[in-house]
Amino acid sequence: MLIILQQVVLVALFGKKKVKATGSSNAIKTYEKIIDEGFYIAKKGDTEKAILSFRKALRWITEDINKITKMPAKDRKALSVALTKAGEEMIKLKEYDVAIKILEKAKTIDSENFRAWMDIGKDLLQRNSQIPYALVCLREASKLEPKNVEAHLLLGDAYRIQGQKDKALAAYQKALKVEPENVDVLEKVLKIQPENLEILEKYISVLERKGDKQELLKTYNKIIAITGNEAYLERGLQIDPNNKDLLMNKVRLLLKDEKVNEARNILNGLASRFPDDPDIKMIYDELIAPEENGHTEETPEEMEVGELFGDISLGEKELNFEEENIEMEGSDKGISPHKIENKEVSEPVPIEDITPPETNTAPMPIKKADEKDVIPTEHSEQKPSKREVNIQPSEAMPVPENSKEEKKIETLSPEDKFRKLFKEKILDEASKVLDGMGEDVTALLNEPIEILKFIYSHLLIIGNYELARKFIEKIVTLEPTEENHMEKARILIENGKLDDAESLLNDIVKKNMKNGRALYLKARIMSSRGNDMGARNFLMMATKFNPELKKEAVEDAYFEKYRNKDWFKKITS
Repeated sequence: MLIILQQVVLVALFGKKKVKATGSSNAIKTYEKIIDEGFYIAKKGDTEKAILSFRKALRWITEDINKITKMPAKDRKALSVALTKAGEEMIKLKEYDVAIKILEKAKTIDSENFRAWMDIGKDLLQRNSQIPYALVCLREASKLEPKNVEAHLLLGDAYRIQGQKDKALAAYQKALKVEPENVDVLEKVLKIQPENLEILEKYISVLERKGDKQELLKTYNKIIAITGNEAYLERGLQIDPNNKDLLMNKVRLLLKDEKVNEARNILNGLASRFPDDPDIKMIYDELIAPEENGHTEETPEEMEVGELFGDISLGEKELNFEEENIEMEGSDKGISPHKIENKEVSEPVPIEDITPPETNTAPMPIKKADEKDVIPTEHSEQKPSKREVNIQPSEAMPVPENSKEEKKIETLSPEDKFRKLFKEKILDEASKVLDGMGEDVTALLNEPIEILKFIYSHLLIIGNYELARKFIEKIVTLEPTEENHMEKARILIENGKLDDAESLLNDIVKKNMKNGRALYLKARIMSSRGNDMGARNFLMMATKFNPELKKEAVEDAYFEKYRNKDWFKKITS
């Protein structure tokens, strides 16, 4: 009786004893039965027992893997399919580690199991974990089923996270060959190439058939800003004849064609409907208000009337263009290369307190991901590089001599090793540790702000703007200053999140319409969207309020396509 009771307890704790099955078909049925039990238990709501059942199936199959690999292909495929379903269920139950092990076993048993490769890549991608391996799995999945749109789409997403935009576009294009009008894929391409007219036109065609008026009007405005095509303007006005953004675009086109009276009539109507709108107020003050006051201010001879106005989304205060009344606001110190003054590392250093080096006071352009920074060392006689990043630890921090503790450092985890090196101010070695951590650097997101700034600076140096965005967002949370918000806008632009960056900058400019740095960043957004007129106008206003930006604009990669334009030369002269 005691023996029977012990057996009952063991079964309750560890499950039934493994039963040896004779023949491959019987063995497969045994494994499938355990898996089916797991699904049945999960359906009843007992997730803990369901997880135990799936774990037991994994354990049994792992023990018999050598025998299983010698089974007929038909039996192996059947078992691989059953395991894949179990892995997918474990993902739903958020048992990710075990789920990946089960799916790995499924593709080991059948290397052509598309679903297993796909599920691993998709799960890792969604959790932003082991992205390089997710790429391997998604590449294999796309090869196994080249007509599967989701596989190409996810592969493109993985490449985009890695900063490999060309490969991401290639993957998206393969998806479009299968489904030329897939909305998700079209939107992904537009995130990388917002000015791609071919994709924009396809996107508009799909939206028109779907009847998505709100998104359609937004896209009409984008393509009008890029092409100036009045056909899209008329199509948009047929949907909503009172749409403010479309009417504003019409005003700009009329001004460009020097049809000032017609533009004035539309602008008067908009001003009465939206008296507090900053876009309308700016153009109204420039075009109409001077005439109502009995005087006009001559437009500079080198600029046409239409060139004064672009895709402007500003604030509620009036913008005064008279040079003698313009005061340089403190916020225009803005986004420039920074050096932290000699301070203790333990003392948080606000980003806004970081001053640019004396040898190069002009704010520097953001580098592209494929460009490398050159940061002068403490003993270098060279001037600071123009690619110097924004937030740096003090170059004056002393580097301690080698000690006995160096050997102990190697035994620490990467996070602890970095913390120790940073605390001891061995910053070169700390940077090397960050390089080796890759995506795992996000484990340091909850560190003190001086560490966050150091990591952020390092991520800018290596051009990893995706991770840099996560760190600047945390910095902004801890120090929600205007300068930090503009820094965040910079990184959002680098990540292609133009709408988010523009919204952030609009909030800043509403408080100070003479913030040259914010206007400068809006010029970058316009350039990224292919809106040349908007880029020109915002750049003109930015350099008017902050003349130091002229030098930066000449070297800015965002404005490279304008360097031979007469208007650009005049603005930056």
